[in-house]
Amino acid sequence: HSENVPHALFFFSDIERNDSFELRRALRTHEIDTIVLLSNGGSVWEGLNLAGIIFDNELTTYVPQIRDDLGCYSACAFMFFAGQTRLVEGELGVHQVGAYDNELDAQQEAIGEVQQSTQFTTSEIIGFLNEFGTPPWVYERMFRSRELYVFTDTEKSDLNKGEADQSN
Repeated sequence: HSENVPHALFFFSDIERNDSFELRRALRTHEIDTIVLLSNGGSVWEGLNLAGIIFDNELTTYVPQIRDDLGCYSACAFMFFAGQTRLVEGELGVHQVGAYDNELDAQQEAIGEVQQSTQFTTSEIIGFLNEFGTPPWVYERMFRSRELYVFTDTEKSDLNKGEADQSN
């Protein structure tokens, strides 16, 4: 936070554990309406927590163009997409969730390959379902658990599309 730009909060670091507590403290002590983002990403779960806070507080998110090597990458993108109003002028980048350490052992590499394959398949499923006009909330039910999720009557009503001839 800077008194020179009193309604903005600058997030210019990797996303780490407890950042959501720091954001909540900043929102309690300052009249923040905008989060300026330049981060290489970091913790997915913490990024999602930060995004939830940004969304709940209806904040504006902004990724400035400062230098070509700075932007909002990886888990930072969750924060950007949570903005009530969003403006990206610098770089914004996303990728699959996974282990990206250059010193992974063979077991971690095998797990990483399974993660990549699973996420690629998931992206294809989402692509097809988007093409079919499937509501996005279906993905939450689909990917939440291995247990079969059966849609409620209300959900089924929301999933109906067009008029079917019932006379046959």
